[in-house]
Amino acid sequence: MSSLPHVPNIPENWNFIIELPPRRDDTAVIEKSWKVDLPEGLDLGGQKFLFPEGIVVDAKAQWMEESLLFVRITVDSITKGECARCLTDVRLAISDELMYLYYLRGLEFGKDTKLQSDDGFMPVEVDHWGRTISLLDQVWETLLAILPVKFLCREDCAGLCQSCGSDLNEDTCSCEAQETDLRFETLRGISFAEKPDKA
Repeated sequence: MSSLPHVPNIPENWNFIIELPPRRDDTAVIEKSWKVDLPEGLDLGGQKFLFPEGIVVDAKAQWMEESLLFVRITVDSITKGECARCLTDVRLAISDELMYLYYLRGLEFGKDTKLQSDDGFMPVEVDHWGRTISLLDQVWETLLAILPVKFLCREDCAGLCQSCGSDLNEDTCSCEAQETDLRFETLRGISFAEKPDKA
């Protein structure tokens, strides 16, 4: 997530609040599902992601200990965009889950808890326990984490010819092979004076 060059604001109409299971009951599990829309899609570093069928979010909450709340967040969706190489439309199913561990700020693992560390979880500090908890930031984080860095129609996509624009996956390009980097093409017409021989 930190590698994404730009993270947009969380949609104002998104609301992911779940009730907490009864305290001191580590067998009770609270489950909740939401289906939400992102009509404008996301623009992350110049790559546009659309979600034509919306986004399905599932959450399960359970106490691991009296002071440790385990929450599993799953995000499923279909995302659409353009292949970064050949610009054809790409439709991609995305689905993954992250495991979060919520605990009170200042808690020390191994001292205040039986669990020795938060390894294997995404840690989230909270200021107090109420009857409910908002998962908004973590749902957003999970969605951003499972999106591809860029769309590719296939891993070996040949892209477009830099000269004529032909799709090299479909056509054999008739352009001459480019043996030099096109960025240096403007240097071809420059002539350099020869340095005179020293007497």
